[in-house]
Amino acid sequence: MVDKALRDIRVLYDGGVSRTGWGGCVRKEDVLLWAKESDLSIEETFDQIAVLLSRGYMDRDFDWDFCDAAANDLFGVLMEFCTDRSRKVEEPKQFWKFYLAFDYSETVAEENAEEAARTEISEFLAALPQ
Repeated sequence: MVDKALRDIRVLYDGGVSRTGWGGCVRKEDVLLWAKESDLSIEETFDQIAVLLSRGYMDRDFDWDFCDAAANDLFGVLMEFCTDRSRKVEEPKQFWKFYLAFDYSETVAEENAEEAARTEISEFLAALPQ
């Protein structure tokens, strides 16, 4: 459902411009576009992106740097949504687990960051409803 979001994130990560015209990192406008295209709520969009990124990370389609950057960029956008009084956004629980896995991996020795993230992401994916 949010496959286009992953392509957009990759374009931004590689230095390109998003379909909404922004460069550098994911913006609120990108998430709004992905939600509309996928007919999902903002929360569902964040959650589905987190699961797809997590699976891609475990399958080695995405490396630690890419997923960590995506987690941080998306976190910033989520905080924008949460402080927007005109829009009520609930906590996207799956996204938080993804974000916290990479956040935690930033706190360990650099040589152990990828292993720490893989352990956390593996547990996160194993706990998802089938």
